[in-house]
Amino acid sequence: MLNRALSSLILLLCFQSGNGKLDCSVPIEFSTANNSSYDTDTEGRYDEYLNALNGSLIERIRSKKPDAFYQNVVNNFIMVLCDVEIESERCVPSDSPLAAKNSEGDCITAADSLCPEGFCERTSNCYWNSVKDTENRTTRFDADDYANAQEELFGLNKNSYAGGILGPGAIGVIVSVVLLMFWAIFFVIRYMCCCLWGSCGTLCFLCSPIPKKRYKMCADKLIPILFYVIALAGVTAAASIAFLGNEEVSVGLSNAFLHSDGLVDDLRYFLARSRIPLVNINGIIDYAALDAKFIFDGTEYVTEDVSSIASSFLGFYSLHSKGLNESNALSGFESALVEFESKVHPISIDVQTMLDTLELDLYDQADTIEGGITSAIGQLDSFVNQTSFWQDAVYQAEGEEYGSRPTRRIMVMSIFLASFLFGVLGLLGIFFSKSRSCSTFFGMLKITGFFSALLGSTALIFASLFLVASFIIYDSCQILNVVTNDFEPFVGEKVAPGANAVFNDTNLAVAFNVTDKIDFQSILDEGLSQIENINITSSFELVFEPLRDIQSMISSMSDSALGAFNQVSSSNSTTCPFTDVYTKATMLEPWEKDRTGSYTPYIIRDNYGSATSYGRSGSEDSGAYLDRIYNKAGTCSANACCIVTNANLLPTTCISNPLDDCDYGDDCVYSCLALKDAIVEGHAVFLSLYDRESAMSADLGVICPNTTSCPTNDFTTYSNLTLVAQLENYKTKISSTRDSLVSLASTSVGEAMNEIEDFLCNMNVSFVERRYTSVKNNICGESFLGVEKLMWSLWALGISLELIAILSHVLSVRLSDSRSEKYQSDLEDQGNALVRADIY
Repeated sequence: MLNRALSSLILLLCFQSGNGKLDCSVPIEFSTANNSSYDTDTEGRYDEYLNALNGSLIERIRSKKPDAFYQNVVNNFIMVLCDVEIESERCVPSDSPLAAKNSEGDCITAADSLCPEGFCERTSNCYWNSVKDTENRTTRFDADDYANAQEELFGLNKNSYAGGILGPGAIGVIVSVVLLMFWAIFFVIRYMCCCLWGSCGTLCFLCSPIPKKRYKMCADKLIPILFYVIALAGVTAAASIAFLGNEEVSVGLSNAFLHSDGLVDDLRYFLARSRIPLVNINGIIDYAALDAKFIFDGTEYVTEDVSSIASSFLGFYSLHSKGLNESNALSGFESALVEFESKVHPISIDVQTMLDTLELDLYDQADTIEGGITSAIGQLDSFVNQTSFWQDAVYQAEGEEYGSRPTRRIMVMSIFLASFLFGVLGLLGIFFSKSRSCSTFFGMLKITGFFSALLGSTALIFASLFLVASFIIYDSCQILNVVTNDFEPFVGEKVAPGANAVFNDTNLAVAFNVTDKIDFQSILDEGLSQIENINITSSFELVFEPLRDIQSMISSMSDSALGAFNQVSSSNSTTCPFTDVYTKATMLEPWEKDRTGSYTPYIIRDNYGSATSYGRSGSEDSGAYLDRIYNKAGTCSANACCIVTNANLLPTTCISNPLDDCDYGDDCVYSCLALKDAIVEGHAVFLSLYDRESAMSADLGVICPNTTSCPTNDFTTYSNLTLVAQLENYKTKISSTRDSLVSLASTSVGEAMNEIEDFLCNMNVSFVERRYTSVKNNICGESFLGVEKLMWSLWALGISLELIAILSHVLSVRLSDSRSEKYQSDLEDQGNALVRADIY
């Protein structure tokens, strides 16, 4: 019954498979209302001494057997029960339930597989070991072992298991039969062949009822009588042991039935308890799927944006690697990228894992889960009904066993009562051996001898059989230990995880890897534990901080050029009175600079002796503007120089004083030309650096320069948003999604998660192992010790009866001697003497 319950339970829970772990903080306990037992104080006053004897001989004999011996016995049983012709078939159709497949549903292929297309290697059985990828398939045992297994178990030789078990019992039976034959010969000679009493000498005379001498000494009669009384006490003690042993068998069986009934009750409670979360899940799974869809809808950005941001990082480097190097910002850029990969990317992975779970394992599998749960509920209900039949079977078996106890008690005690009765009659014969009026009792001494010999040999035969039975029970208990270590050879690799889980306190959901298929709860819980404690703002800040530092470095790229430019533009010498200091803004639009006047304080070359306006001339750019306003006229180094005042007519006489302004003549020196050229060149350098600075800032996005669009057209190849804007946008969206996931507990998804956790944590079936252990201890403990007591009592009875038989025949001769002397004396006084034949 226990095996049927276990198998059905395992099959019920096999509707899913996968990989997973389960962490149940509070284990489910079963009712212990049925843990009461008949383990009350039923031991007799002699059990304190008998317990020292109980099992000592059996355990001393059998405990010498190593564990390998019992493993070998189990292996031989497996081989004997294995139909090699059928089980050796290696390949089965791929859609067969016996096909060996991995968790993805693909056939597991051995290195030496010969299975054709559409066939798979079969799962392990009594002939094949489990199949492993890339390894040759092996058989469980050698082919010769299968052929020899039956002989190893049941062969009639001392090396076989049966021979080893039956040997001691056979010796006892043979000795008992020889004793029985001896007594038969003895009785024939003693009571049927009086002609042999003297004719065959001493040997036949031993069987003769004729006294061999006159027994005058008290010791000749008292010592046999004393041993007779001791032997009769031995019969009484043996009867007491037998009674206790029989009761102990009954106690063991009662407890075994009690725990079997408790197992069925526990199983019914387990099934009813498992049904509750399944029904609840079935009621909310559709709502949970809809809530899940609401959460994961539109979240493609989680992975797409991460890829886009990573691409933008690479694009930024591709466009601005020179600027990063020139601004010494490359290390900061690399730091931002590393922080993004190490801090932000893992968040996206955790969130995406949870979203995939909601979509793939819950939403997409909602119908499958609902159908599987509906089927499981039906199986549970059927299984609950089946437990009623099992319980009825337990009650029926217990009732039959209980009803048979009086019969068993009578059968066990009858031989002891008969032996005691004959022993008492013989004792009465001894007491009344000298009484003429009670001569009938003296005759009972001979009857006692006859029946004691017969019952003694019979008791020894039964004792030998009980010895064999004790060996078998003890070995069966040891074999059970081997079997429960690993059920795989007996039930196959698909069911074995569940059977083994029962006996190693493993949750069935974990043993069968159910958790991955229906336990989306554990995946979501694991994801929640990751993202609940993550500060998304802080994680993104680790990326933003180096990017802001980069912006500071980028913004200073043109500062050195501006400083060098201002040194020249404000040099303010006598010949070149340049006093202008520019900012970045006025470098871009120098005509917007605030000045003290509207015109330059110096004459401009080729401007006909006039200054030039600080206003912008037409659409001239900043470079042309600076070239115009700093193109100061030359200075006369001697007299051959002058100012050209008419564009259409060069002066015929060009004479001026030294140090006068000039723009014509051999002595006209342009001392500010180099400064003007330096200013124009420095401005060009500044503009180049500033353009690079602006482009980098525009693509980076910490600030957006007014002079350009953000990002630049070149950067739009990677994204329409700046790098910082992408990160800010992703931060906002991922935070919103994270908040939705964290609030799962308040949705029907959270309810489903709780119910699934409840269901999976309820898959602890260690109660089966506890009940099994109790039943096993009852059978292998109390009942086994009861059987041993019966065995010892039969040995004691047989030996005591043999002694009574011998003493009865001895005393019938020795007491008859004194009885005949007294009777002969009385007759002689009356004148009528007896002859020898008259005595018997």
